[in-house]
Amino acid sequence: MKRVGIVTIHDSPNYGGSLQAYALYKYIKDKGAECEIIDIRRPVHNDYIYERHYSSYRNNPFSFRKKLKNTIKKLIGRKTNISQYTSDMAERRFREFNSTIRYSKPYCRLSALKKNPPVYDVYISGSDQLWNPTQPYCLEPYFLTFAPKGKVKISYATSVGITELQAKEKKDFKKWLSTYDAISVREKQAQKLLRSFVNKEISVVLDPTFLLDIDYWKSIANFPEVNGGYILIFLLSKNPEIVNYGIKLSEESKKKLIFIKAPHLPLNENYIVDNNCGPKEFLGYIGNADLVITDSFHCTVFSILMEAKNFATYISPTSKKGSRITDLLDLLGLSDHLLATDYTSTYSDLEKTIINKELLRKKIISEQTKSRNFLDKWII
Repeated sequence: MKRVGIVTIHDSPNYGGSLQAYALYKYIKDKGAECEIIDIRRPVHNDYIYERHYSSYRNNPFSFRKKLKNTIKKLIGRKTNISQYTSDMAERRFREFNSTIRYSKPYCRLSALKKNPPVYDVYISGSDQLWNPTQPYCLEPYFLTFAPKGKVKISYATSVGITELQAKEKKDFKKWLSTYDAISVREKQAQKLLRSFVNKEISVVLDPTFLLDIDYWKSIANFPEVNGGYILIFLLSKNPEIVNYGIKLSEESKKKLIFIKAPHLPLNENYIVDNNCGPKEFLGYIGNADLVITDSFHCTVFSILMEAKNFATYISPTSKKGSRITDLLDLLGLSDHLLATDYTSTYSDLEKTIINKELLRKKIISEQTKSRNFLDKWII
């Protein structure tokens, strides 16, 4: 039995982050390996200890400017830390879900991780935007630089998240990736970027959530008790235009309008807001919706995996992260589910983008097999 350690974005209040970490962990565990996520603490954790040598490339939360800003906030009585959860119920549900994963001991200092790393047969850089230099933490450990020499190191569906890297970042990435046995990323854009300066094969695989079968995701979902059909909206950005567009679609279709994780929205008789969702409730709301509207990659993913009746994904014209969505939709023949940025489509128009579930399942299984084969080579 192989022992496998994963570095990824974990213990997160983010639906996508939480579900992708769980998916990779569970798939490897179900294959018979002894698996755990290496508990590298990030600035969002209270026990994280900042070390100047291990700072972020572009977004250091401990910079003098940010420290000064927080000091001023304290002096005028404003909170410097905002809760990551939208309610106590949401926090409890996230904690319960994330607790099903096995973790290593916590590493609050990156120097401690290097000095006394956990030992496995295989080390994996997991998915999500681990290699995005705009993250507010040091990226080095997510390139497995702490792993003992001679151990297998691979990446699975890791994302860079941006289209260009600075010279220092390229130099570091090239050095760190030269020690990998196999590299895979989530987007063609990342593949092209890394191939331009890394002398290794770069594969493209599916997000880890696709490693688990559709029927499994449905089996763990908590479906909402909602009478009648509804339109579900989940947004990462505050977009009043989509809110108004959703109200318009609700009035036209005579269906309820439900927002999840939208604490900024005021009470309004035109819609329902549920801020108490954990990962399982997130899945359930998507699976039972007549229409899902989102700007989220993972909400798009689960609109597919939970076989929502219909979905439409919005990509802002100014977004630099849209390729991960367009690549996925193109791969699965779902490009017509991109929402027009002028919001002119009526509910009747959106209904015409019919999903052939049988054909879609066949495409998913085909791509899923390729991704599983990449991973199985190293973990079995």
